[in-house]
Amino acid sequence: MENTSKKTARPGKVKSRTYEELWTRPGYLIRRLHQIHVGLFAEECGGADLTPVQSAILTVLQGGEGMDQLTLSTSVGIDRTSGADVIRRLERRGLLTRISSEQDRRAKIVKITVEGRTFLKRVRPRMARAQDRLIAPLDDEEREEFFRLINKLVDANNKASRAPMGTV
Repeated sequence: MENTSKKTARPGKVKSRTYEELWTRPGYLIRRLHQIHVGLFAEECGGADLTPVQSAILTVLQGGEGMDQLTLSTSVGIDRTSGADVIRRLERRGLLTRISSEQDRRAKIVKITVEGRTFLKRVRPRMARAQDRLIAPLDDEEREEFFRLINKLVDANNKASRAPMGTV
């Protein structure tokens, strides 16, 4: 039986794409793009001992306002346990402080330190280079469309996440 399915050529197509079905699965492609982003981030921020999640936490806190750990975790889309672990590691490095909340002694209020702001300012250009490298293959119009579509997908599917954002 003859295979009549048409294969569309993609510019720069990776030769290892032998399982065409995978390349039509959005979840697979999103996971793969995330792997690529993590690799680019590691290349640019290597030596800074920083992960994308840690940079997100520091970015949320950079304005100086304190935030309880749960709100901070949901602000970046990670679960309470992972958030507490990341916050503890950043606190050990002197980039954050945690103090008991005056309203609820069980809650911890997290604030960025002067060292944290200085660190973030120093690594921000490297983080930006990783982001720029990720979307470099897109022209300006494609970038705008990419961000419009990816934000639409994230917003529409937020509740399906194991760590929905902004739903404390």
